Amino acid sequence: MYLKKYQIKVVNALKQFLQTARDTKTSFDIAKQALPENMRHTLNWVQTAFQNLQIKYKDRCTNGLGYYYPRIIIKVPTGGGKTLLAVEAIREYQNLFAQRRTGLVVWIVPSETIYSQTVQKIRDKGNPLRQLLDQCSGNRTIVLEKGQRLTTNDIEENLVVLFVMIQSISRTNGKEALKVFQDSGGYDSFFPADNRYDLHEQLLKQVPNLDFISPLGTEQPLIMTSLGNAIRVAKPFIIIDEIHKVFSENARKTIDSLNPEMILGLTATPDKPDMNVLVTITGLELKDEEMVKLDMHILPPISKQEDDWKAMVKEIKEHRDKLEEIARQYQKDNGIYIRPMALLQVEATGKDQRGRGRVHSFDVKDYLVTLEISPDEVAIKTSSQNDIEDVNLFSQDCPFRYIITKEALREGWDCSFAYILGIIPNVNSNTGVTQLIGRILRQPFAKKSGVKELDESYIYYTKGDTREILEKVASGFKKEGLEDLVTKLKFRDNESINSTKTVKIKKDFSEKFQNSFYLPVWLMTDNNGTKRRFNYECDIKPKVDFSNLELGDDFITKLENLLSDETKERKAFAITLDDSSKTAFIEETSQNNGKAEINIDYLTRRLNELIENPFLARIIGIKYLKQVETKIGKDKLTEHYSFIVSQLCKKFYEEKTKQEEEIFLKELNDKNLVLAVSDEDNIGFKVPKEDIITVKNDKPTRSFLSLSGTLAKRIKPTLRPNFAKDLPALPVPTH
Repeated sequence: MYLKKYQIKVVNALKQFLQTARDTKTSFDIAKQALPENMRHTLNWVQTAFQNLQIKYKDRCTNGLGYYYPRIIIKVPTGGGKTLLAVEAIREYQNLFAQRRTGLVVWIVPSETIYSQTVQKIRDKGNPLRQLLDQCSGNRTIVLEKGQRLTTNDIEENLVVLFVMIQSISRTNGKEALKVFQDSGGYDSFFPADNRYDLHEQLLKQVPNLDFISPLGTEQPLIMTSLGNAIRVAKPFIIIDEIHKVFSENARKTIDSLNPEMILGLTATPDKPDMNVLVTITGLELKDEEMVKLDMHILPPISKQEDDWKAMVKEIKEHRDKLEEIARQYQKDNGIYIRPMALLQVEATGKDQRGRGRVHSFDVKDYLVTLEISPDEVAIKTSSQNDIEDVNLFSQDCPFRYIITKEALREGWDCSFAYILGIIPNVNSNTGVTQLIGRILRQPFAKKSGVKELDESYIYYTKGDTREILEKVASGFKKEGLEDLVTKLKFRDNESINSTKTVKIKKDFSEKFQNSFYLPVWLMTDNNGTKRRFNYECDIKPKVDFSNLELGDDFITKLENLLSDETKERKAFAITLDDSSKTAFIEETSQNNGKAEINIDYLTRRLNELIENPFLARIIGIKYLKQVETKIGKDKLTEHYSFIVSQLCKKFYEEKTKQEEEIFLKELNDKNLVLAVSDEDNIGFKVPKEDIITVKNDKPTRSFLSLSGTLAKRIKPTLRPNFAKDLPALPVPTH
């Protein structure tokens, strides 16, 4: 396996440090022999090693035995091959510092996704990473996970790589809550037999920070047979991916208590001031090694209508199809397989969140199917559904071309076939965009293809401020360790995002004011005088006459005047590198990616969302297209089809809304519809048991249900001006 230039830089820095550390520690070990045993821990060989290398020594850490040890950090951007660097670090540590082929390495990873990916690679004896470890150990590498049996014989005769999740050492509620410190089987060989209290006491003198108990009726120690204690006895080399996540004081104390000989931390964002950063790799170094897809293009909404997510998804589908055609030709020419994929970020994913006014993952999948995409090509990755689990996304047998997510892919997802990111949530308040940007940055096979379209990445969004999406991209680069690519730009801080929480309504409030607090409701009056709740589905929708929704001559003339090259093109942005090798945002003109064709099925689907009658939607769609074609001609209709469809749907929605309002006002004027308050359970308002409030700056805004003071018995409603004409005074219950 060939190393990139920046990876060679990291390995050389590690070699120099490890050799210096070994020489310095050996000298200090000799000097310690002249000191009393209780003073030997005061000698800080780590500081001298750092001074010899002229590296700042900030993190002065000691292990659970009271001895100094080095905790060094390598700063490498996401996508820089941290797993390979970790393997190289193990090899150099064993050769230069430990000077043996056996021992224990504890490898701590930050997420389930990274955990499974890394373990799978290291277990696979055909993987180059595993082969590198086998070269180091003399083909005696054992890969273990927490919960599997570990013996002293394993460590003495093999190189044992033990994988642990980062959550096991990052909790703040003390080691008692950590499973690695709980008494369990599988580690008995590290400790004396239970009835040999003398040997337990002897081991405690050698390793005083072992957890132990005193059995009932005795004062003698009994060491717990836990994984944590086994690690302490073995004095491991520890590798921590995303070490910035476990750099709190409590987390570091827990790590120190594992008695490591040395710790190597890998991170893209070493934002802690007291980290011992050994070497820093910049985003520019990754770019020079063809590791990232730049330019990155940012494409605003195509339909000129904000929040038209379906138009965006349709365009992404057509753009991805074009990329795949290019990728197939590239495979024919070069024999290299690439399957371009699109990530689609939705607003909701929970089973109980569909149909609540937010775009759900199932909504997007259903729509993709209507675009003649096979359901087998669409995967959903959420906290509750993981269609890509244990799937090799790089395999030619893998069908996935679209992955729908909300935030589940924010971290630890490694698939360089992802080219397009489609953002449905408002970018102004979307906290997940910054991490998702990194998911489309990696270059397949860590090298440029030479084909422009396959060497760049693309971001689409449906709503939000253009400046905001540029800021999110800049933040995304920084979170991926590519901050040097945006240092020429100045950005304002992101606005804080209001979150919500559910609060309980005080019982005495709900009971005391249950019969005194009323809210108005719209009621329909039947011929016999009985009243019921107004319902749009029953009282408005059946009366809307869709057959009368016509396109006027004024609209078609206006539409014709709007058609120009601007409807085929749009202003977009590209993130590129300037002459100083710094990232810059440049404005560019982007061609719309929609196909030049008249697709009646597409218009039918869009109209059916408003009509909910596919047969009528098709009839109206055909009628509309004939009117437009008669006026502007078939060539122009074909050329600007996507834009025209969005304008037709917008016009249809406006006309439909106008007719709905006319029906509502007629019912109001005929006194069939009234606004009233009532104490009847089936139509009146009832104080709920809980409420949702908005939290801002850690202080909840007051809900109307939390207002104190006298509650008004008459509530003056605020209505739309058109609807609030001469409302009659209505009686209010007196009790």
